[in-house]
Amino acid sequence: MTVKTESPVVGIIISIFTDAGPQVIFNSAEKHVSEDQAFNLSIRIMTLIGEEISGDIFGPLPVPSNEEFLCLAYAFFVNAMFTIDPRLNKRPSVICVIFKRQLKRIISHAHGLILSYLSNVTPDIFKTEEDFIQDKMKEIDSRLTALISTNPIRIYRVSKDKLIEHIDPVMIPSDAYVVADLEKKTLFVLYDQHLSPVRKRNVSIMIDTLNEKEYRRGFNKRIVDSEEEIEQLLNFFGLKRTT
Repeated sequence: MTVKTESPVVGIIISIFTDAGPQVIFNSAEKHVSEDQAFNLSIRIMTLIGEEISGDIFGPLPVPSNEEFLCLAYAFFVNAMFTIDPRLNKRPSVICVIFKRQLKRIISHAHGLILSYLSNVTPDIFKTEEDFIQDKMKEIDSRLTALISTNPIRIYRVSKDKLIEHIDPVMIPSDAYVVADLEKKTLFVLYDQHLSPVRKRNVSIMIDTLNEKEYRRGFNKRIVDSEEEIEQLLNFFGLKRTT
């Protein structure tokens, strides 16, 4: 069975610095990031970045009062068309890419991809403050979401004293694996049938540490040590083991 794909990106927030201060003009992550959280995030990022930096990306940064998500912030300028302050001839603007904290590693790998995409499209799409129209912002949102898609699982091989994550669906030999199902919030622990009690206990400690650090103790742990059930699980996730 093929695992459906999803994107770790849950939406984007676009803000612009107006004569009255930062203003959120687009929030496709509103199901996860409230209006107040988006506004506070915009204030923090514009304060952090300042008014001189453009064409760069910052983060991951925390979302205020929301521990489940992080963001990458891309800063750029647009020409001001409506201002009573002659010093604001260019308006600082920010695109915040909102993503699930537990998928931080995937976003980190896609950091360059996100920067490349936004630095190429923003100069053409957003030249002035008048260019921030819904259709253009929705297009940026959908392109970014599609650009960074992944299977909703993470795979770990258990070495002697640590967990090693890998992306290749062909898993190299090990006496224990962990498959993190991000949709079901379950850590499937695949044990070799001949694993000793001491080894199982050590592996269990490593998995508990993983659950605490990566998933804030929010995942259930399920032991799978039947060879038949292991094969069913691997087939479901589209994984293979080498011999």
